[in-house]
Amino acid sequence: MKLYYFPVAPNPTRVLLYLAEKQAAGSEIPLELVQVDVRKGEQHGREHLARNPFGRLPVLELDDGSCLTESLAIIHYLEELHPEPGLIGGTPLERARVRELERVAELGVLYSIARIVHATDSPFGFPTSREIADFYRPRLEKALDFLEGRLADGRPFIAGEGVTLADCTLQAGLQFGRFGGQPLDPSYVRLDRWDRAFRERPGVREILRH
Repeated sequence: MKLYYFPVAPNPTRVLLYLAEKQAAGSEIPLELVQVDVRKGEQHGREHLARNPFGRLPVLELDDGSCLTESLAIIHYLEELHPEPGLIGGTPLERARVRELERVAELGVLYSIARIVHATDSPFGFPTSREIADFYRPRLEKALDFLEGRLADGRPFIAGEGVTLADCTLQAGLQFGRFGGQPLDPSYVRLDRWDRAFRERPGVREILRH
């Protein structure tokens, strides 16, 4: 299988973080990583559009030549192929909690940060829009407040005692914020502590070096 990605981009980053956590826990997922340079517009080339007609990343190309084009679908597929150690919870309730927190991290943090970055100083040259940035800032704050509260019980990770997909998604969003000049407000003391610790995990530092 091949994973097509671009560094820093939040959705590819959360897949890479997921893979790093699986590997650190002893699960080897055989994948060839292929970088698609969005700065050169390679995502709009004929070759990549044959893999994903929307011209987005990441893309997982399977051994039969077919492709999965959504980051969550890619992660869930790989998780079913390599269920141990699990990063989405072990019981129905645990999986529901992880998915709930992951969605907050994705829609409230990752997506909001992406919209704010692209509306203020887009690395890809998107037009600025104060209205869009102002629209998403309170949504980002509400999601961060929620996740800060979840850490109030002293848990080391977003969903509890072990790292999960929710941590990978949240870190991907915060990483894009740092890259785009929108770092985490240090007044979120618990999230800031979690963020600093997570960035030091084995395999994670290499992914977040950009």
